[in-house]
Amino acid sequence: MCHLLKIQKGFTLIELLLAVAIIGIVSSIAVPSYNGYISSSRATNAKNNLLAIYMKQQEYYTNNNAYYSTGATCGNNASLINTNIFSGQTIISDSYYTYCITQTATTNFTARATLTSNAATFYTIDYNNVKNF
Repeated sequence: MCHLLKIQKGFTLIELLLAVAIIGIVSSIAVPSYNGYISSSRATNAKNNLLAIYMKQQEYYTNNNAYYSTGATCGNNASLINTNIFSGQTIISDSYYTYCITQTATTNFTARATLTSNAATFYTIDYNNVKNF
């Protein structure tokens, strides 16, 4: 007697649910880690931009006997900083942080980078290279 074996193809419901559960667990760990990495890299970029502003401000002071300022209040002045300090080169991007340079006298300045999505998150550097990061 010859018995034909029925070959079944596919997955059972339990196997599919197990695969979905594993994917969910892995993504619940990976997504926050990735978002933290992205936030950290953006913050590092903002800090590096402030250090670049500090260096260019020292050069500006040597040439003009005064530091450059974008005004009395902080706003989104990345384009002004790029034009007037970095000679028109696009060094600072205003995608995630806004930048400004304020001063109380021509012999001092404070550069500030503020996170656009949370104004309570900011970094500063001043003319004495004192920074809050």
